[in-house]
Amino acid sequence: MVSYRFLFRLSIIYYDFVVHNLLICTFVAALISVENITMLDLIDKLRLRENSKRALWLNMGLIGLFSVLILLLFFYVYLPVTTHHGDTITVPDLTGMKIAELEEFLDDKELRYIVDDSNYVEGKVPLSVLVQDPVAGSKVKVNRRIHLTINSMTPPLEKIPEVIDVSMKQVTKMLQGAGFKIGEQKYVEDMAANVVIRIGHKGKYYTKEDVRRGILLPRGSVIDFEIGDGLGKDSFEMPNVVGKSMEEAEVILRGSGLSVNINQETQSTQPAGTVIKQRPEAQGQSVKIGMVVDIWVAGN
Repeated sequence: MVSYRFLFRLSIIYYDFVVHNLLICTFVAALISVENITMLDLIDKLRLRENSKRALWLNMGLIGLFSVLILLLFFYVYLPVTTHHGDTITVPDLTGMKIAELEEFLDDKELRYIVDDSNYVEGKVPLSVLVQDPVAGSKVKVNRRIHLTINSMTPPLEKIPEVIDVSMKQVTKMLQGAGFKIGEQKYVEDMAANVVIRIGHKGKYYTKEDVRRGILLPRGSVIDFEIGDGLGKDSFEMPNVVGKSMEEAEVILRGSGLSVNINQETQSTQPAGTVIKQRPEAQGQSVKIGMVVDIWVAGN
């Protein structure tokens, strides 16, 4: 069992430690100044050094009193002063402000900031605030940190989807969905009608192989197009099928890569099945593969 003398000595040591605390010394000094006695005289007067149960309990009581006093001063004086307990600030609206302006602006309002993320929004000022947390109007403590998302200086790079040999209507949706803009559309000689043959950016054009290898361009870039006109590159002189039979005319025209549209002419005096008229006419006119030729055939 712990001896009475040991507890007494322990209380004396702990008491001596506590009374040397600045706040306790201030309190004791006030008592001393009133009674006009020294600290030792005060201890002797209260008989705190006696080897008795009364002195033990008195020492323990004073220790508890001083401990409670220290705790009260810590929680109700020191912490509120250092943490500004109860003081709140209304968060200002920072959206649209540049980062360079925030330091001084928030210092004046006893707030801080940290950049958590960045994004790119076309039309917004680079390095300006896009989103803030807490939002404007919130009540926060002094020295609170505001989390920010800012606008990047340059747009991110995006990969162009595979749009070669795809219809222009579908390509428009694909590129706009990837963040690109539709630029100039130029029709070129190709059998594929309204199909993208090549794409370009700032005067440089890319083939299907280039796109497959991967092309990275800044988001928002304007993409130009070369689109097939459905007629092809090769042109040749229009064959003359007037006076020929319908079957022979079809063989000649279709064999040249042309489409045929047959019309019946019942008022003709020519033998039935004879081609009496064609359009385009064969007068040195050039046509391209895939063009439609109208022919009129004499009927009964």
